[in-house]
Amino acid sequence: MERCESMPSHHVLTFTLGGEQYCIDIEYVAEVVSSLREDVTSIPDSPPHVEGKLDFRGETTRIIDPRASLLPEEYEANGIRQDRMIVFDTEMMTGERSGWMVTDVVRIVTIDLESVEAVNKEMINGIVALGDEQVVWINPETILAKT
Repeated sequence: MERCESMPSHHVLTFTLGGEQYCIDIEYVAEVVSSLREDVTSIPDSPPHVEGKLDFRGETTRIIDPRASLLPEEYEANGIRQDRMIVFDTEMMTGERSGWMVTDVVRIVTIDLESVEAVNKEMINGIVALGDEQVVWINPETILAKT
């Protein structure tokens, strides 16, 4: 099993999307809030995975459904409640305020090099072993760049 030797230890935020668990570096996250789906305004002619935009704390925030990139086979499936929103730090990302609608936010954990299995995919930093669970460590920049 190949390990990701080039990555230092990180604090990550774990979250669920549908039935799968993922994590992202905490440095990307500005905050986590309850879903504001009812306040999202659709954007005409935007891709279907762009939920729309909302005014969040005085800033226009683009809302993305990351299932389009992470779970494309489940993307069209209705009935998956997405009750939390991860709002990204503008300075860490593309300069545009963005948020992801996710099913739930689980916890913040510290991962080390020993628990990460390398994966040769653009969006994925690796697979993290957290106890008995395998969590996909994703790179939000690559997903947001495609939206």
